[in-house]
Amino acid sequence: MLETEASLLSPPSESASAVPLDSSLRTTPIHPDLPEIQVPGEPLPVYRYHPITCQPIDEQDVQAELDQLRQDFPTRETALRAQEQAAKEVKRKIEEAEKKREQVQRAMDKKIKERDTELKVVSKYHHVKASDIPA
Repeated sequence: MLETEASLLSPPSESASAVPLDSSLRTTPIHPDLPEIQVPGEPLPVYRYHPITCQPIDEQDVQAELDQLRQDFPTRETALRAQEQAAKEVKRKIEEAEKKREQVQRAMDKKIKERDTELKVVSKYHHVKASDIPA
């Protein structure tokens, strides 16, 4: 990923907070290959919203990055290819994160099940020990 692309995808400033992906504010996908990432659909075009904060992007704030991108991708075709490649990369990262989340959840479920089994054994052991005490 180019350094300029990374700066455009950097986390939001502390003054703006992330909008959850399931927020009703998000109505329009940012790209056909990324339907799970949405931004507000109106009144601005989708590319004018920050994908994390859903705040309008002021072109003057990112003018240097836009100029660099225009130099890096001088034709419409190269820009579209780069956009497709970036969308595929984001989709891959989302899928990897989901797989990791599922693995962690399975590991947590397994540990909880082991803990519950151990608690039952200990509880049963204490119950048996208590009944062995002569009255």
